Amino acid sequence: MAFPPGLNRAVRPPGLNAPHAGLTSVPALPAEDRPADGEWLPAPAAGGQAALAATRHPGATQDPPRGYRHATGLIQMAVEFLLFCNMSLRAAARAFLVMDLQRSPTFGTLRHWVLRLGLYELQRAKPMAADWIFIVDATIAVGEHKALVILGVRLAQLQERGFNLRHQDVVTLGLKILSRCDGVAVHAQLEAAARQVGVPRAVVSDGGADVVKGVRLLRADHPEVAWIYDLTHRLARLLEKQLKDQLWWDRFVTQAGKVRNGCRQTPWSCLLPPAPRTKARWFNLEPLVNWGLQVLAYGRKAGLQDKKFAALFGWLEEFEPQLEEARQMTGLIKAVCEIIKAKGINAAHVQSCRQRIEQIAQTPKARTLGAEIMQFLEAQAALARPGETLLGSSDVIESVFGKYKSVVERSPLKVITEMVLTVAALTSARTSQAVKAAMETVSLQAVKHWLGANGHPTQLTRRKEVLGVSATK
Repeated sequence: MAFPPGLNRAVRPPGLNAPHAGLTSVPALPAEDRPADGEWLPAPAAGGQAALAATRHPGATQDPPRGYRHATGLIQMAVEFLLFCNMSLRAAARAFLVMDLQRSPTFGTLRHWVLRLGLYELQRAKPMAADWIFIVDATIAVGEHKALVILGVRLAQLQERGFNLRHQDVVTLGLKILSRCDGVAVHAQLEAAARQVGVPRAVVSDGGADVVKGVRLLRADHPEVAWIYDLTHRLARLLEKQLKDQLWWDRFVTQAGKVRNGCRQTPWSCLLPPAPRTKARWFNLEPLVNWGLQVLAYGRKAGLQDKKFAALFGWLEEFEPQLEEARQMTGLIKAVCEIIKAKGINAAHVQSCRQRIEQIAQTPKARTLGAEIMQFLEAQAALARPGETLLGSSDVIESVFGKYKSVVERSPLKVITEMVLTVAALTSARTSQAVKAAMETVSLQAVKHWLGANGHPTQLTRRKEVLGVSATK
C-alpha cells in the first residue's frame, strides 16, 4: 500500500539560493584532493565561465575552505549534485565540465568531499537535552556486515516543523558498521548516543528483534524511555494478518501475475496490473486492489463485449466483493497514516483516527482491522505524557536508507564501505558554512581512520587477497 507522501520533498537544496552559486576556481588544492595520477579532467571550449559568472548569486560564498583550490560554493553544488540530484560521481564530474570551469574536480575528489561532510555531521557536537527522540534501524548489503544508524530529532523541533520529517530535519547521532548486530550491540550504540546528547524521551523503530531487545536493555536502566513501534510497519503487519491466509488473495495475486504477462502485446496492454513488489509488499497493496476494481468499473461503463477483454479480465468479477473489502482495509490504514504521520500521536489524534475508521469500515473484516488498529494506537498514545505529542513513524530513516542505497547500488559489489557516511551527509544542513567547516576540519585521513575503527577490510580488498589482483580485472 502506498502511504501518504511527505518525505524527501523536492525543495531547493539547503543553502543554494540560486543556480551556479559560487562556482569559482582559485589557487591551491591540498595534495590529498588531487587525483592519483596528478592530472585534471580537461575543460571544454572557453566561453562558459563568463556565462556562469553572469548568473552567479551575489551572496554566494566565493572564498574556498582553507587550503583548497575550489570555492566553497562549488563544493556545495557538487555535494547537492550527488545527494539532492542523485547523480553518480562520474556524472557530477562531467556536469562541471559542461559548465566550462577552468579546472573541474574529478569524481574521486567529489567522493572525498561527500565523505568528509558525512563524517563532520556524524562527529559534530549536538546539544544535550531531555526531549530527544531516537529513530533506529539497520541497513544491510552483500556480506556479513550491517550499518546501524541512529537519527535524532527533538520534541521541541517537532512542534515547530511538524511530524512529517525531511532528511535535514533530523541529525545523525550514531553510525556503526557491525558484523554482529544483536540486541547487546544495539544497546551499546543507544547508550553511546545517550552519553552524547542525553537519555532520549523515546525510541522509534520497526519491530526487528535486535532493535527491540536493545531498547529493552536501555529501558532497564532508563525506564522513562518510551518505545514507539513504527506506525507503517505495525499497520502493514495487521493488514498481512487479515489477508495472508485468505485463499482468495493468493488466487487473485497469481491471476493478476498471469494477466500481466498475457496482455503485454494486446490492445489492452494499457491495463497492465501494477508490478508486484519483492519487498515491503504489504505496504503497497492499494494500487493492486484499486486496479482490479477500476478495470471492472471500466468494462461495465464502456459496455465492452470484446472477447479478448473478457478472456483477460473477466475473472475479476469473482473477486469483486473481497476487493471492495480490501479497499476499505487499505483505506483505513491510509486515513490513519495521514493523521498520525502529519500530527504525531496523542489521545486527541487517536480519537480523530477512531472517527475516520468508523466512517470507512463497513464490512466485518474491515471493522476487525479497525478495532486492532485502535487497540495499537491507544497503547501508543498512553506512552505520551499529559500535553505531549510523540513521533509515531520512522519513515524518515527508511527514506534516508532509500537515498543511500540509490547511491551505493551503482557499485558492482554492493557492499557496505565508507560510502555509508552518505547517510550522515544526507542529514547535514549542507549550508555553505557547514560545507566549509567540514572541509577545513575533517581530513581524508580522518575518514580512513573512522573506517579502520569500524574494523573490517572492504569487500574489494578481501577479493583481491583471495583471488589476486588480476582476477578482479
